[in-house]
Amino acid sequence: MKRSRIKTYYLKKHRTEKNPECSTVTVYGDPAAFRGEVWPAGGKVQAELYGERLSYIRNVKVEGNYTIQPDQDGVLHYVFSDGLEVVESHGLCLYVGKEADPDYKIIAIKPYKPLRLEAEKL
Repeated sequence: MKRSRIKTYYLKKHRTEKNPECSTVTVYGDPAAFRGEVWPAGGKVQAELYGERLSYIRNVKVEGNYTIQPDQDGVLHYVFSDGLEVVESHGLCLYVGKEADPDYKIIAIKPYKPLRLEAEKL
């Protein structure tokens, strides 16, 4: 990763709850900082995958070493040495502050070195 393009971003864990009207809502937890690089999606493969949604997709490389740990439900958790835990559907604050609701959601995780995420605008 090129050092001049690395910035600090925030990840927020999600959970699904029922509101008083009995509809399902997504609630986000406290922000966890990580360092990474963000760029717009592009290329033939991503264009075929996402079609018209391509302009709402961002690629994110996350700096650091991680291990993959499945939970009891078979969901993969990508756990970094600093405690950051990345799972699909968690929220990302890429263009908003850490106090705001996330503006992107993780839709795919590619277990490369460094870890690569694909995120869609909420």
